[in-house]
Amino acid sequence: MDDIRDIAVAVTCYNNEDEVLEFAKHLSNQSLIDKIQLLVTCNACINFERFQVKLLSVLPTALAFNPGKNLGYLHGCLYGVKKSESNYAWVMISNTDIEFTDNDYFEKLLQSAADDNDIWCIGSDIVLKANGAHQNPFLSQRPSKRKSSLWKTVYSSYPLFRLYFKLYALKHKEEANADIKSSFIYATHGSCFLLKDECVNKIIEENPGIFMYGEELLVAEIIKENNKKCYLNIDTCVLHNENQVTGRIGNRKKQGWFKQSINYLFENHLS
Repeated sequence: MDDIRDIAVAVTCYNNEDEVLEFAKHLSNQSLIDKIQLLVTCNACINFERFQVKLLSVLPTALAFNPGKNLGYLHGCLYGVKKSESNYAWVMISNTDIEFTDNDYFEKLLQSAADDNDIWCIGSDIVLKANGAHQNPFLSQRPSKRKSSLWKTVYSSYPLFRLYFKLYALKHKEEANADIKSSFIYATHGSCFLLKDECVNKIIEENPGIFMYGEELLVAEIIKENNKKCYLNIDTCVLHNENQVTGRIGNRKKQGWFKQSINYLFENHLS
């Protein structure tokens, strides 16, 4: 396939075809849409062929792929990138339950790295529609060994896992009006982030043992290990209607995925 796009927007579909189609329609309003390639990996679809027809009617340049199994979030998105057989300068890994607040969102985002080739990841101000809480910065600084060890302990126990996330939700509700600034950070929130092609290639080469969750830490560690940067640009904003898909997944399954991710990260990056 010819290299006709500068930016790939890689998403997954998991029995949420209507949401993905709405996302494609929303994306089509971007001023740089002629430079954007939407890639959809169907981790689960009721009828892939029917979905593919509907997707092309909304955004004729979009590409949909059916791996025949659930690859998870990051691997699912990267599957689309690999199957497209194109080279992209930037790849956005994104949920489909988001809205860009401006039609020139990608222009503003790319300006962040216009004069700095060391920027490998760009995040936006991500605002939860439910309560106005800001999800970025995900982590301003690299977590201490004590904190990452705490995660490892918490994610290994279902009761501790549930308690931790109840407390986490309360904390972020209190921080709904947090004062944030554009800056270099350690990690951006995983619901929507832009990666430079070199960073994407590093992730693909590693083929990380992560199914769901922990993507933020993985990307942050790869950036750190290569002496590159992650930038938060709050002049760009995304509205996040959280948990449209993951909200239907049982807590015990989530806990298992968190445990798998943190164990992999400890063995390969955080230890």
